[in-house]
Amino acid sequence: MKIGIATLRHLSILLLIVLIINCSEDPITSEFRNSGLGIDTLTVSSISSQNYNVAPNIGTNERLYLGSKNGLEVPVSFIQISNSLYWNYFFDSTVVVDSLRFFLYSNDSLLEAGSAPNLYFESDSQFDENSSTYLDFSGFSNSDWTELGQPYLKTSSESDTSSDTYGDYLFTELVWNIDTLIAALTDTLDSNLVRSFAIQLNENSSSFIELFSEEATTGDLDPKIVMYYRRTYQNSEDSTVVDTSDGIMYSDGDLSIIRPIEISTDTSFISLSNGMGKRSLITPQLGDSFLPIGSVIRSADLILSYDTTLTNSVYNVIIDPIGNDSMYVDSTNVYDMDPFEAMGYPYRVSTDSEKGLCVISIKEVLQNITLGNIENLGFKLIANEKNDPFESIKFEKNNDMRIEIIYVSN
Repeated sequence: MKIGIATLRHLSILLLIVLIINCSEDPITSEFRNSGLGIDTLTVSSISSQNYNVAPNIGTNERLYLGSKNGLEVPVSFIQISNSLYWNYFFDSTVVVDSLRFFLYSNDSLLEAGSAPNLYFESDSQFDENSSTYLDFSGFSNSDWTELGQPYLKTSSESDTSSDTYGDYLFTELVWNIDTLIAALTDTLDSNLVRSFAIQLNENSSSFIELFSEEATTGDLDPKIVMYYRRTYQNSEDSTVVDTSDGIMYSDGDLSIIRPIEISTDTSFISLSNGMGKRSLITPQLGDSFLPIGSVIRSADLILSYDTTLTNSVYNVIIDPIGNDSMYVDSTNVYDMDPFEAMGYPYRVSTDSEKGLCVISIKEVLQNITLGNIENLGFKLIANEKNDPFESIKFEKNNDMRIEIIYVSN
C-alpha cells in the first residue's frame, strides 16, 4: 500500500506539533517561528441550552435527610443492614446475645429527643440505593412496618466517644433498643430476608435534620446495628472463660427519598440541582470544520458565570458528552431516567464552580470531534450527587457563556 505525499505531510506536522506541545512555553514560541506553525484562538459564543428534570436520586450523598427545606421535601429515609456472620451468633450455643442496638449519627449538637425521627422495620426489600426516587414511593405508608419509636440521644456530655480530647463536640448518637426484632432479624424460614429500616419524623413536625449516611465515613459514623454478646469457652487450664464483646453490622445501602414540592419551568437560566433533579442540555454550534485540518488543541474550556448571591458555596458540576441523537425534552415533565445517554469516561469531567465562575475543560472531546472520532451531539450538565441537594446553581445565559479554544495549526 502506497502512502500519499499529502498524508505523509500531515503525519509529519502532527508529530512535530506533539513534540512542541510537550516542551515549555519559551521553546514553543521559538519552534513556531522556525516551523511555520502557529498558536491561534477561537471563541464559540453560539451555544444553545435546554433545561430538563429527572426524578432525583441522591444515593451517593454523604447525608440522610428528613423534613422540608428550600422547596424540597424528604418524607422518609431508608437504611438496609448487611448480611453478616454475626447473625449466626444467635444459633451458636457458646454465645449469649445480651442486646441489639441500632445507631445513627448527627453532627447537630442542638438535636432534641422530641424532634428525632421514629424508626421502623420491615423484612423486605423496599428500595434501590442507586435508582429509587420519589416516583417509586407515591403514597408510601409505614402502616405495615414495625414501629420502634424515637431514639435515646447520647451527646458529648454523656459519651466519651462523642467529644475529642479537648472536650469539643463531634457528634450525637441516636440509639434505638431493637431487642424485640431479634426473631425477625434472624428468621431462618425467610429465604429472602432483607433487613430494611426506615426513619420518619412525627406527623406535622416542622423539624429538618441531617444524619450521616454510609458514604460519609469509613465506618465510624455509618448507620449500624451493634450486637452485645458473651462467649463462653474453655481455656488451656480447663477453666471456663466468659468473654464480653460486641459485633457490628453496617449499612450496605441507604437513601433519602427527596421530592421537589414544585417544579420550576424558568428557562432564563441554565439551572442545575441534584436535589431538584434539574439538568441541562447544551449544544455548541461548532460547524463542520471549526478548526483547520490537522489542528491540535492545547486547551478548550467551557466558561459559565453565575450570581454568587444565589449560590454562595463551592458547587461541583459534571459535564458529559451526549452519545445518542438529541431528542426533544419537555421542561415541564419529570423523567424517571435521564433521556440522554452519555459517553462517560474519559470525556466526563467534573469541576468546582466558585467565585461566580465555572471553567470546565472539554479539550479531549473537542479534539476527538475534529478528528472525526465522535459527533458533536451536545453535552449534558449535571450537579454532582455529593453537592448539598438543597442548594442549586443558575448559570446566566449571556455573552459570558462561551467556549475558549487555544490550538496549534500549520
